[in-house]
Amino acid sequence: MRWENLYIAGLGAYLPEHEVTAEQAVAAGQYDADRAKANGIRAVRVASHEETGPVMAAAAARQAIARSGHPNEEFGLVLHSGIGHQGQDFWSPAHYVQQETVGGDGAAIEYRQGSNGGLAGVELAASYIASRPDVTAALVTAGDSFKLPYIDRWNSDDQTVYGDGAGAIVLSGRGGFARIRATASISEPSLEAIYRGADWTDIPFETGRPADIHARKGVWLSRQENSYEAAMGRIGEKLALVLNKALADADTKLPDTQWFIHGNIAQPVAEWGFYRPLGLSLSQTTYDWGKGLGHMGGADHLISLNHLFETGRPKAGDLIVAVGVGHGFMWTVAVVEVLETPSW
Repeated sequence: MRWENLYIAGLGAYLPEHEVTAEQAVAAGQYDADRAKANGIRAVRVASHEETGPVMAAAAARQAIARSGHPNEEFGLVLHSGIGHQGQDFWSPAHYVQQETVGGDGAAIEYRQGSNGGLAGVELAASYIASRPDVTAALVTAGDSFKLPYIDRWNSDDQTVYGDGAGAIVLSGRGGFARIRATASISEPSLEAIYRGADWTDIPFETGRPADIHARKGVWLSRQENSYEAAMGRIGEKLALVLNKALADADTKLPDTQWFIHGNIAQPVAEWGFYRPLGLSLSQTTYDWGKGLGHMGGADHLISLNHLFETGRPKAGDLIVAVGVGHGFMWTVAVVEVLETPSW
């Protein structure tokens, strides 16, 4: 979808102060040394008991809102996404973020889109602003704190190391330092079973053991002959489709863009999923920096965008491509044009 008059007015991030390195986790017997070497993630941030996903998201949001110049009453939508436990059951994290930031009576919605949460929210918020002339601004947040015994950040997934943190973005129909030229999303529900596992559960955390995403993948692989090759083929096809759609709607091509944002995934996944097939250079991404944070779910892309602009590297006229993928599977791509270097 090509967008007119849709801008990024503010970005924000919150990272807990406490850091644990992969080397420390290996020494403590929490992480396998060979896996640490293969995955390439150097460190993660670890939240305190009080730093839940929504609490961190609200902190990131306050920064983004202050930078946006939009008064609270102009926010007609608040979207919040997370992967893991958000600090309480039968409760609305999105309304907590709204109450702690802009207040008001605009719509506040929590949604789950896994690691694609931040970018999926951008596309949803873009549609909301475009279809409602009375809505000037929308806030999108994503935040997670991964805790034992529910999730083992080092071992629940063999190719993912989970770090804690939150990101926020303010979309505006009035103006900003960057313009969203286009977004696109695409799904492949035939791959949904990869993360489902062998059986249903009656209640959350039914077994009392950490989520074993690696084992769920193993169940799926055991049920289908040649399933891995077929899945990798579909994943590659869908990535190409959604990327080309967004680039075409933005009237550009990948070689003509300057920056590329992707999740803080394991090095082999990044290498074979992005760098080799797309011909990317590490220097045009935030990935080396992201290896010091781990995978923060849907917040990765928002935090990385914030970091990119805080470094002052993007210049007016530069194009940024952000690509997200979440279990389900669903991909979202956003093409962003830099209008100016923000003062912050």
